[in-house]
Amino acid sequence: MNTTIHIKTDVKTRDNAKKVAEEFGFTLTSLVNALLKQIARTKSLTLNLEEKPNKYMIDALKKSEEDVKAGKVSPSFRNVKDAIAWLNDPEATYENGAKVHDEI
Repeated sequence: MNTTIHIKTDVKTRDNAKKVAEEFGFTLTSLVNALLKQIARTKSLTLNLEEKPNKYMIDALKKSEEDVKAGKVSPSFRNVKDAIAWLNDPEATYENGAKVHDEI
């Protein structure tokens, strides 16, 4: 017995998904059915999001790489309590010896 599932999505998402389904030779309904059957069979879901990072993310990643190269990283912690204590310590330093908190 077939049943109907109603979902809410924006028109752009629906239309883009429909195009992809058609490129694979499916209708959107058959593609969603195949996905649901795979999830039920494998009890898992694998997603591949091929989105490109925006400028903000690229800049943040570059800054992060620079910080790591400069040794501006925290020590390792065995628990959250110690990590928070380090963040709140006015004398905390990075691995390179630089102070975490700038003098005001």
